[in-house]
Amino acid sequence: MRVGRDQLREELRDWVRGGARGRGGRLIVEGEPGAGRTAYVREALAEAAVLGCRVRYGAADPFTAELPLRAALDCLHPRGAGRAAVIALLREARRPEQGGGAWLAATDLLVSGVEEWCARGPTLLVLDDLHRADPASLLLWRRLGRSADRLPLLLAATRRPLPRRPEVEQLCADLGAGPGGRTVRLEPLTGPESAEALRRMLRAEPGPRLREAARQAGGNPGLLRELTAHWAGFIEITRDGPEPRRGDNTGGTGGDGCEDRPDEGPGGRPGRPVPPVPPGDGPGNGRGDDREFGGFAELTVPEEELPRPPDSLPRGLGYLSRAAYTTLRHAALLGPAFTPRELALVQARSAREVLADLEEPLLAGVLEDTGEQLRFRQPALRRALYAALPRPARTALHQEAALALAEAGHDPARTAEQLLAGGALDGWAVRWLADAARSLIAAAPAAAAELLERAVGQADRADREALEGSLADAALMLRRPESARLLATLHQRATDPGARAALAFKLVSALMIEGDMARALAVTEDALAERVHSPALRLRLEACRVLALAERGCPAQAHVLAGPVVAEAARLGDPLCGAEAHHAMSFALFHLGRGRESLRHVAEGIAWARRDPEANDMRLLLLANQAEGHERFDEPQPVAAALREARELALATRSTGRLMVTEALEAEFHYRLGDWDAALAGAARADGLPVSDGWLPVVVHGLRALVHGHRDEREAARGELALLPSDAFAAPAARRYGGHVLLARALLAERAGRPADAVRELLPALADGPDEARAYERPWMLSEIVRLALECGDTATARAAVAACGRTAAALAEYPGPALALLRCEGLFAQDPRLLGRALERAERGGRPLVLGHAWEDLAVARAWHGDLAAARSALTQAVAAYAVPGARWDIARADARLRSLGVRRGSRSARRRAANGWEALTPAELKVALLVAQGRSNPEIASALFLSARTVQTHVSHILAKLQVRSRAAVAAQAAARRPGPEAAPGAVPGPGP
Repeated sequence: MRVGRDQLREELRDWVRGGARGRGGRLIVEGEPGAGRTAYVREALAEAAVLGCRVRYGAADPFTAELPLRAALDCLHPRGAGRAAVIALLREARRPEQGGGAWLAATDLLVSGVEEWCARGPTLLVLDDLHRADPASLLLWRRLGRSADRLPLLLAATRRPLPRRPEVEQLCADLGAGPGGRTVRLEPLTGPESAEALRRMLRAEPGPRLREAARQAGGNPGLLRELTAHWAGFIEITRDGPEPRRGDNTGGTGGDGCEDRPDEGPGGRPGRPVPPVPPGDGPGNGRGDDREFGGFAELTVPEEELPRPPDSLPRGLGYLSRAAYTTLRHAALLGPAFTPRELALVQARSAREVLADLEEPLLAGVLEDTGEQLRFRQPALRRALYAALPRPARTALHQEAALALAEAGHDPARTAEQLLAGGALDGWAVRWLADAARSLIAAAPAAAAELLERAVGQADRADREALEGSLADAALMLRRPESARLLATLHQRATDPGARAALAFKLVSALMIEGDMARALAVTEDALAERVHSPALRLRLEACRVLALAERGCPAQAHVLAGPVVAEAARLGDPLCGAEAHHAMSFALFHLGRGRESLRHVAEGIAWARRDPEANDMRLLLLANQAEGHERFDEPQPVAAALREARELALATRSTGRLMVTEALEAEFHYRLGDWDAALAGAARADGLPVSDGWLPVVVHGLRALVHGHRDEREAARGELALLPSDAFAAPAARRYGGHVLLARALLAERAGRPADAVRELLPALADGPDEARAYERPWMLSEIVRLALECGDTATARAAVAACGRTAAALAEYPGPALALLRCEGLFAQDPRLLGRALERAERGGRPLVLGHAWEDLAVARAWHGDLAAARSALTQAVAAYAVPGARWDIARADARLRSLGVRRGSRSARRRAANGWEALTPAELKVALLVAQGRSNPEIASALFLSARTVQTHVSHILAKLQVRSRAAVAAQAAARRPGPEAAPGAVPGPGP
């Protein structure tokens, strides 16, 4: 029926079936405009008609609300003799001499007519938009509600939260009470549910950009449909298979809860068409047939370049009072979220007055309380409210708001937001910026940089140097490409020794971010050769020297120098110095291959950094290193914890540069765990802003290309690789992170039937230079060279790759990944099932589905070579199951093809076919989720336990309910308990599948 409401749908069907068996009942459906109330009750009408019930539907009209009994009459007797008889009584009632007798007679006639219908059989009556109904119709519905308990009468009504009419509130409370009454609240769609709605509307899988943009609808199905239609010219759908049949249907009905009547968009707007949907299989059919869904739908422009929301959106708020609407428009100036105090300062009113005006938007769901702030639930609506204000008025209001916030001593970041939107800076704003620069850079470096750039152009010579210094600090914090150039200029101009030393440290940091370690080391040595009066600053420069030496291939010398730096930091007791000293030591140890020791110093550095907010940037860097370090040891829990802390800190401090790095690392983390949708979404977020980190675009586009390649989405993979600049691998760090790009290129070559070209794409991994030796994917690339080279008959290259992998594994003996890759290399080269079996054991401990799939596939091939076809079939089946977890369609096809050439096929000979229903039908991933559901875990808890995204868990739960043919999580638990062969498993354990 509609996305995310399957449980409500089943409950509705049960309610209708009970009515068809003679059991009466009352139903109130509540929801905001566009939530899908009409589609929900039409589902009941359709079900009741199929079951042979008499059905009647009507909707209250705001233009006829003053006509007595009009809403009820439109529902019960839209035409015919019954309607004429009631209208005659209503006309008679208008005569003064009749009094109230004719009114009562008309009501009695309608009630008796319903009772006659019920005497002949079950009846369903639906009155839409109860909040608009005339008082007489409300009284009639109350009388019918009392009859529903003794008659085969189903009585349903829908309503919005606003406007609030006392008589409607009382009626809904009465109808929803008691054993025969129930109230259903249609909540906003979650993120995964919105993505599924897009998939059904567009008949293609929505890409990460489109899914992210869908958040602008705030989970409102009607608004989602309207925005999708509004963006139609910016959505490209690529089909991997044949095009689905086309028709003239431009929307489908109800599948995402969007199909309210034309006046039922968010706020009563008419709906707009969306890209064509095949007729008869629209989202409202309830069948969920995926066979006609194919391809990939994605935005062709970044979200910020989409056209502004339709101008009609604010008109849908006509149900708000004038005071509430005006306050809401002022709130839109403050951004997506605000506090009542901020709004009170801007409006020069008391917080109590502001809260009184915000009561209606909160009740209507336009705003939501997040605990510390109020937030616009539908960002598109806020943007539309903001755009509705004339530009000169917006500029003036922003300037007034900035002044009010600054005079109140409010958060400088919030003041900066208003100044950025307010145009040219006034004199007071330049003075405020000079005073608040340090705190503003720490809290919001991006806003600080933009404001400082404006201020530098307006300031006189006396203030300009100080502002330029602050601008350099902001640029460094943001990791922007221009920071090194700007800092070099300031360093050359500086004459004061203290200022020169401070600028030298910042310049070295910027050069390191760019990857120019040679120049960074030279600037550091020059600065240390001069007098540095500050012990803390000298220590930080010495820490920079350690970092540069380690990166330049002298880790032993760097380690020797790092010891005194750590000791001096402990003596000084300065948190920032302590964090930087331990960072330097951890870096030297990492380059020496001593990963555990390195991680211990990373943890000590984080502990130092937590003591002082000024060390937040170093804390973010250390958290990223901590996540990477534990990732190398296949330890997902500490990786997830470090990334979570880094994300929260980067968001709190508005450190966009560090946030981009965190997003990239988190995307990598999800890729390795097999949650590729989350990986693509994270990569899309990491691709948001220009930063100095030359490796970041290599990681982002390489990761995307590799996911699309494994999913056999070749055009999308080639498109990502084409986005890489020609000098993408110029920086050493970029070459270190370039494994995904090389693997993606090799995958595409192999997929095109050119294994020799695939080998050539991976040959850089054979080099033994310092950058290549530390490449993160090098061991795995070497194992792929062995596989592909043997396929081409190039044993010399394969032997060289085995040897190179052996050297890498020896140098990185602490880490499990290189050891696994070496076992794979040696096992592939010798086609030795024993070695490949040991590689499989390591892969199973690592918990990476793609690696596990390769291990099973390699073992299947080796067993087939040795003539053990039954064992080969079994291993192939396991490989396909592992590949299915992330959706690696190309890997499944490759494994089938390799084994088919050796006489091994999947199917009835390779394994018993999976059952269609029951516990045997569950995949291994679904079984894990089902058993955690049976333990009472929530979806977020399951996602955390299994390191999956909430969307993936939600998908698994939906499949589990369908395969087990149950409707609730409690039923899953009951079935699991019935299957448990022995004592109850320990809390948190994942028991086996049972008999």
